[in-house]
Amino acid sequence: MYLPSPVRGACAVLASLLLPLPVSALVATVTFVEGKGMIISGANGYLPAAGVRLRQCDIVRTGPQSQVQVEFEDGGKIELGPDSRLLFDLPYAGDAVIGPHFLLSGWAKLTVPKREKAPPHRIDTPNFDLLVDAGVAVIHVAADGGKFFVEQGGAIALDAAGSSSARMAVAAGRTYSRKSDQGRGAVTDRVDPGLVSGMPASFRDTVPYLLAQVKERNTQPKLASDYNQAEADAWLKAVPALRVCIFDANVRRAQEVLERAGFKVGPIDGILGPITQGALREFQQQQGLARSGRLDKETLKALDLADRR
Repeated sequence: MYLPSPVRGACAVLASLLLPLPVSALVATVTFVEGKGMIISGANGYLPAAGVRLRQCDIVRTGPQSQVQVEFEDGGKIELGPDSRLLFDLPYAGDAVIGPHFLLSGWAKLTVPKREKAPPHRIDTPNFDLLVDAGVAVIHVAADGGKFFVEQGGAIALDAAGSSSARMAVAAGRTYSRKSDQGRGAVTDRVDPGLVSGMPASFRDTVPYLLAQVKERNTQPKLASDYNQAEADAWLKAVPALRVCIFDANVRRAQEVLERAGFKVGPIDGILGPITQGALREFQQQQGLARSGRLDKETLKALDLADRR
């Protein structure tokens, strides 16, 4: 999201604002921060602050006494409780959704207002995925599984089941849970008492919508001194679906070469997302190579030759 050089950083932010967003994507803006946390973006860590706009594959991590609220332009918002990690806008080629975001661990409260002909918000987890078209859901992910309960409206739980997904409707006042060693999750007709008792106190006193107050700021966060890239990479490598978000120096160099050659690659962030993959396929076709969208040996060689011209 941000580059070490102030000049490149400013250019990258400006370019990101000018790039068209995918149909299913909405700008996610940090609107409230309490306590210590971090935004992990590319190869850097930053201190979260109100007005920071998140980019694809950014991870928001909260500390033991921390809370962060992120809002979307359609009125949706995600509140993160203490000791939580949420990856925003995972590269995705399925049905139109806002997201998907990925809750690696901890607590999240998803609020989605009623909207006309708008895609649902989606949060994935290691044990289940969650769709909310309109409503409020509180989600908790632990080492041995995960749960969510619906405060208002309704939700759809998606269980991983081989190559397909089993869908379960979860109405208001009900709880969905799935252990990591279970094949499928289950819905109970009540709110889980343990889930409610462990829920962050901040989720009971909801932070108001603040996007209108901060959306013009476009705040540039400060570098975090305690960022650990190896730790962040370990989180991403632990979940196969997240490995596309691992920063790669070769990908960043390819993005720079492709951009100079006139291809649209999206942000120069070292992440092989769908826009960069599309640029690679165009370049590969131009060079007479297989249109894989991957940085294989032949493509790396062609990029190196193109950069020398």
